[in-house]
Amino acid sequence: MRKFEELNHYQIFGIPINASAFEIRQAYKETLSIYGNDSPISYSFFTEEESKEILDRVEEAFSTLIDQEKRELYDKMLVHDKKIDPSDLTKKKQKVPTPLFSSKTPSGAAISKTIKKRIKDKDLKKTKEAILSKDMISGDDLKQLRQTVGIKIEDLFEVTRITVSILEAIENDNFGTLPSTVYLKNFLKAYAKLFEVDPKKIIDGYLKNLNHIKGTS
Repeated sequence: MRKFEELNHYQIFGIPINASAFEIRQAYKETLSIYGNDSPISYSFFTEEESKEILDRVEEAFSTLIDQEKRELYDKMLVHDKKIDPSDLTKKKQKVPTPLFSSKTPSGAAISKTIKKRIKDKDLKKTKEAILSKDMISGDDLKQLRQTVGIKIEDLFEVTRITVSILEAIENDNFGTLPSTVYLKNFLKAYAKLFEVDPKKIIDGYLKNLNHIKGTS
């Protein structure tokens, strides 16, 4: 799990290091549609301060990568700092990083409404009490909430717009593929709010469990 400030410009946009100018522009537009001030995702997940930090980094990344001279200097810096391999710059195909959100959804609004109603109609009192009584909360505890309602992980995606791969990483405590802390806290907050559980306890308990896992691995 990496902190947001540790992400390089390519990782911010979720594009390969050898991305074309067209791909950079498209990624920039998509990123603004997700994290811009008018975006419902940005409003739901991030504080004003967090949104400003993200947008500042997005603008910095774009202005660097779209300028050929600046980009070459930036790439040289990444190579010098051993953050990328020189061969990555010339590879024809690279694995594109997993995006955190998706803004594309056929019939998403109707599905989201149905999922929220199912959660509201389900008696989760005992399950919630059992989870909140724990000092450390695991991804499996969160999964139990979802499975008690009887919804698939794809259903969570329809409500939160957090990609399935990220939701799976959260439920499986896979700290190696979890997003940066600023994202993770807000994703956990969204998860908790959806099931009407105390967000602070979920976040604190999950992070404590995650630190325990990393300390014993």
